[in-house]
Amino acid sequence: MQIKRLKIINFRNYVKNVVDFDSNINIFLGHNAQGKTNLLEAIYYLSGGKSNRTFKDQELIRWDQTFFNISADLNTINGNYNLMIMNSYEGRKKIKINGLEQKKIPEDFKTVIFSPDDLTLIKGSPSGRRDFLDREISQISSVYSKNLSDYYKILRQRNKVLKLDMNWNKKEENLSLWDEQLIHKGSLLLKKRLEMVHQISILSRLIYRRLTNNRENIKLDYSSSLDLQDISNIEEIKFFFSQQLKKLRNEELRSRFTLIGPHRDDLNIFIDQKSAKNYASQGQQRTCILALKLSILEIVKGNCGEYPVLLLDDVFSELDDSRKSFLVQEIKKGIQTFITGTMNEQRLKNVNIPVKLFRINQGDIKV
Repeated sequence: MQIKRLKIINFRNYVKNVVDFDSNINIFLGHNAQGKTNLLEAIYYLSGGKSNRTFKDQELIRWDQTFFNISADLNTINGNYNLMIMNSYEGRKKIKINGLEQKKIPEDFKTVIFSPDDLTLIKGSPSGRRDFLDREISQISSVYSKNLSDYYKILRQRNKVLKLDMNWNKKEENLSLWDEQLIHKGSLLLKKRLEMVHQISILSRLIYRRLTNNRENIKLDYSSSLDLQDISNIEEIKFFFSQQLKKLRNEELRSRFTLIGPHRDDLNIFIDQKSAKNYASQGQQRTCILALKLSILEIVKGNCGEYPVLLLDDVFSELDDSRKSFLVQEIKKGIQTFITGTMNEQRLKNVNIPVKLFRINQGDIKV
């Protein structure tokens, strides 16, 4: 999949820009705070209707403006079309394909992003790692995305019941109804997450070893609040989920909160059998994240038939020469890639790849 042309209006520090891209490597240079990261954010937003940097769409609107508009001419496995997303300060989002209004964003345009902020994937809270899994699985499975939304709606309702002061029998009756739905949707999420972690683990281990010249190993472990261990069969997961809820009933009634389920899980990452969060250097952590993101590229390709667009924010400044060389070989596969940096043109020559070079200055993009 490729972006042929992008148009941005009132997005972050951009007033209005129209830019045509190369089908392979596009590099954007500029000083800090000129709009390089904002450009990648705009592309990322087109692929899912969400920012990778904020939960509030209003923050994406240029200062003193009331809306932003992002549109792109896309080339995907399903054909060529123009995708436009507009959002107002009041939160009214419009999605159009070839000028015709749509209810949702098409599923065939996908991105994978790597940025310095991704260190939080290792150093941050479990919620960030759950979000990482959910985002990447949703890219290849709209069913998973729907189940995820349903699960959190059920979870909110179940927690409301736990917080209510009512007759014991009445509360038990209400909880039993929500338990059934929570177990069903939660088990579907767990099965898919376990499958995804297995795939990422195999691919990222191979990529990480190549990035480190076979000096180090990476391992992923899905840490379930259900303590599933080797259970992956959907019926077994449902049975185990049900049994655990029953055991925790009194504790949940005291805490007034659902204590187990996919919303309480984590992804553990190990380098040479040691916790990456607690023992890895910053360089090891960045290499680890890069291996995870490159593994996602291959998983999306395997499931969707083409590579997603790759977004690399200031990545070359964070890597040594051997890791740069490996990354260059990866993106030579025909993956349309967008790279930002403050490097000069001499450093670009050292990368040894044909590129289309852009300069960004105060929200203005020039070739």
